[in-house]
Amino acid sequence: MAKNNKEKKMIKVVYFDEQSASDYIDIVNGGHLDWSTEKDKEKLAKIIAEIDAEIGGGFNFLSWVKASISGKTNSSYDHETKTAIGTKITNTLLTDYLVIANADKNIKKFTDVAYAPDNSISLYKMYSPYSIIVPKEEAPIDLEKLNEALESARGYYEMLLSSENSPKTVLRLNNRAFRNNYNLSDLTKMKLVYYGICVGVCDISKLDMSKEFDFSKKTPTAEEIVSGNDDISNSGLKVYDIVLAGVER
Repeated sequence: MAKNNKEKKMIKVVYFDEQSASDYIDIVNGGHLDWSTEKDKEKLAKIIAEIDAEIGGGFNFLSWVKASISGKTNSSYDHETKTAIGTKITNTLLTDYLVIANADKNIKKFTDVAYAPDNSISLYKMYSPYSIIVPKEEAPIDLEKLNEALESARGYYEMLLSSENSPKTVLRLNNRAFRNNYNLSDLTKMKLVYYGICVGVCDISKLDMSKEFDFSKKTPTAEEIVSGNDDISNSGLKVYDIVLAGVER
């Protein structure tokens, strides 16, 4: 068992949707963590000890919370402490998610290189930063306005798996969940482990930007896909919302 845990250790995090992970852990635990239990008291004590070791000065969590509420904290100390707390809580969340997700048969893992579908919004998003070099008079549409529209109206982007000669899986990623300045285009150069959950299905033609808003076909639910009761599960692509992606040892 120890060997398996070692093999599954995440050694490089590229993408982590913290809110989705937090919601998932809350659901599994039947609600928010209960800091009155011994297990969670130990977890909180460890976080506080690590913060104290980093910033020094005899850190007192409750005193800091009271000072923050009253607005009496030193600005530089306040920023440093908030950063340290945020980092430690994120690391704890990541560790908890890995432990629970690796034991949950409903969490699907993919190890692959991802790429954007042809003529998709995801493909455009990857190359949109370079659109500024295209003269406005030569562009078929206002590229600047399109970029603004994507930023305000589209938070998730679809990618396909390179190992599937005939695509049957869609990975959907939250554009705000990338870590360490990674982005969509970086996924095409790295073989990562993706943790995702099936949320539905789509026809591959719907990934084409020109057919993005064609709702003529009924979309089956995730429950229908998992149970195999839908009529197009064999021809459609299963869609997985990705919570975590990185390099595992």
